[in-house]
Amino acid sequence: MKYYIFLIMIILFIMPLTAEAAENNLIVEISNNGNVKIIHNLKPQPTVSAITVQEISDKISNILAIDENKIILDTIQQDNMIRIATLGASQVQLSYDSEITTNDSGIWSVVYTSDEESTIILPPLANIVSVNNIPLEMTDDSLVMPPGQISVSYIIRDIETQNFQVFSDGLSYTMQIMTGSQIDSFTHENGVISFNVDGSFPVLLMIPNSLISDTVEIFLNEKLIEHQNYFQDGSTSWIRIEPRSGGTIKIMEKMIPEEISQSSKGGGCLIATATYGSELTPQVQQLREIRDNSLLQTESGTSFMNIFNDVYYSFSPTIADYERENPVFKETVKIVITPMIASLSILNHVDMNSENSVLGYGISLIVLNLTMYIGIPVVAVVGIRKKL
Repeated sequence: MKYYIFLIMIILFIMPLTAEAAENNLIVEISNNGNVKIIHNLKPQPTVSAITVQEISDKISNILAIDENKIILDTIQQDNMIRIATLGASQVQLSYDSEITTNDSGIWSVVYTSDEESTIILPPLANIVSVNNIPLEMTDDSLVMPPGQISVSYIIRDIETQNFQVFSDGLSYTMQIMTGSQIDSFTHENGVISFNVDGSFPVLLMIPNSLISDTVEIFLNEKLIEHQNYFQDGSTSWIRIEPRSGGTIKIMEKMIPEEISQSSKGGGCLIATATYGSELTPQVQQLREIRDNSLLQTESGTSFMNIFNDVYYSFSPTIADYERENPVFKETVKIVITPMIASLSILNHVDMNSENSVLGYGISLIVLNLTMYIGIPVVAVVGIRKKL
């Protein structure tokens, strides 16, 4: 009987220690100049008055321990161990500076030993050169390493300023892009600035105000992303964006409702442009040519476009924005509108000098599209119901 009691006491004693170790969290945060901040988030048992933590290096300074109420706790450093008077705290954050990095010809190395998993947060623009063990998890700027001896080497990528010449209205402008990423495929067409980035580093752009206004929308791989107007003077605007991943960045002026109504005569189809990615795609160009060269050449066609624009531009900006945010929705819209665009090509063969021809073909197209999008689905549903 005494043996079982003794065994139960051992189990009860070991279980809290195991739970505590599993809940601990060790972070190794490295700055650009190689300074390292160690942050150890601990969850001691509330019933204990002190805990002991192993240092990851024998060169440490600025030791600070606080509990969940931000109260500073007493610490004692001895034999590569730090003893913390927890006084019943349920959460403790231990932090200190540690000299565990070296720099050899531009290659930084961080070396330490940990008896538990640790998360290494690398400085911005860091590229890993080597690591002595397989990370448990890995992102662009952090590594989760298993317990044991840890050795990671990396280099800091330089921030470069690249200049691009842009021509608009017969004048030449210089646009600057500052980033640690590589920039290529830079273009400026129809008021849209586009370029590719190969990384997730922040991008700072200097754009002449003559090229684009300060009210812009920025897209990464056709998805709207946030940006910050960093600085502006009389001639230039500085914009900061954080791509988070590589891809194609597009910068264009944001259209407000008043501008949409003013540009409906000479602009493109918002939904089609968002669907196919550019105003220069054949599908969008086809819609523009049909409108300008066919419908707007007759009174009946002009009257139809005026009514259509009032309805269309009341909802199309919302759909276009959602397409840029949701690739699945974008592909669905593409499947839906492609047959309609194909049917409109009939108008290219209409005699534009005949009001009756334009009106007759226009009504025929409306009936055709109503049949495709409403009639056929209704007939299919009715047929299925009859069979059931």
